[in-house]
Amino acid sequence: MLLVGPMPPTKGGATTFTLNLMASQLRHDFEFVPFTTSRPPKRDVIDNWGYGSILRGGVGRVVLGALITLWHIATFPFAVVIRRIDLVQVQASDYQAFWESALYVLMARILRRPVALRIGGAFDLFHQSSPPLVRRWIGAVLRLPETVFAQSEIARDFIRRAGRNGSIVVLPNWVKKSDFKAFERAAAPEAKFLFIAGIEARRKGVEEVLAAIRQLNGSGSPARFHLLAVTPSLMEQIDALGLSNILAIEGPVGHDRVLAVMRECDALLLPSRGEGFPNSLIEAMAAGMAAVVTPVGAVPEIVADGGALVVPVGDGAALAQAVERLALDGELRHRLGRQGREIVRSRYTAAMLPRLSEAYAHMLTR
Repeated sequence: MLLVGPMPPTKGGATTFTLNLMASQLRHDFEFVPFTTSRPPKRDVIDNWGYGSILRGGVGRVVLGALITLWHIATFPFAVVIRRIDLVQVQASDYQAFWESALYVLMARILRRPVALRIGGAFDLFHQSSPPLVRRWIGAVLRLPETVFAQSEIARDFIRRAGRNGSIVVLPNWVKKSDFKAFERAAAPEAKFLFIAGIEARRKGVEEVLAAIRQLNGSGSPARFHLLAVTPSLMEQIDALGLSNILAIEGPVGHDRVLAVMRECDALLLPSRGEGFPNSLIEAMAAGMAAVVTPVGAVPEIVADGGALVVPVGDGAALAQAVERLALDGELRHRLGRQGREIVRSRYTAAMLPRLSEAYAHMLTR
């Protein structure tokens, strides 16, 4: 099976999903062959979203990225034929990445290979912001593959309304069993809140987070903050604010470091303006962290049974109030952490892999 999508050194939920899949028990039943669509990483970018993001890496990176993408597209048919691929799975997200994925789906169909399209990213915002003609094109792409994998029930319903009239399998991200390591969260007079910025920091709510930090700074609040994956220019901006309640700021880090910091902090801040299925949220919940989230993408479905406080999108004041509430109420933090851990244990582990195996087998039979 050919897995088409972003591979290391690219980071993010799609890459984590692919790596988890290739290391899962399904590797005994299927031979997974990775086919990367990754381009050189962008540096010092906090708004890597929308069609305009293609230009936010400098002219040199645009040219190099285009050449690498053309090479990937040109070599894809040869990879399918030479490796004798029986089944293709393509990772799609939003904006230009969606149309790139559509090319791989179309080539797989021309090569008469069954193909599955796995949709992530903020697909709903991408679709809603597109003009009517483009929405029809999106619907046509959604009808090409034999199966579409949606990351949540919410996403499945939206993809159906967007034009998909065939099979849709709900396949959420999951955490590995090793992510449920037993550990004791140290008791401390100050509550530590984690925010992971990355190259889509603006979509992740960095402006609301900084507004909340500024509001709480100097107010006597016991809330303290740890910021991860902060780009150099953003780090300079934050340093210039002189906020004493920020304990640590780190640049881009590996996945193991993210998980380690999650075990040190008490709550995750995810005030996103748009999401697909945030891996960081279920990883934080697996670590026993409480969370403060916005009701976007699959997030309402993930936290429907607890584990988080929900605030409106774009509301820094409401975020500050939720942070202060958690900072002052240790029992609430612990209760939400326990709820989140149980939610992940019951719904977002490798126990859902038989559903994926069945979908693959059905496609191969067809």
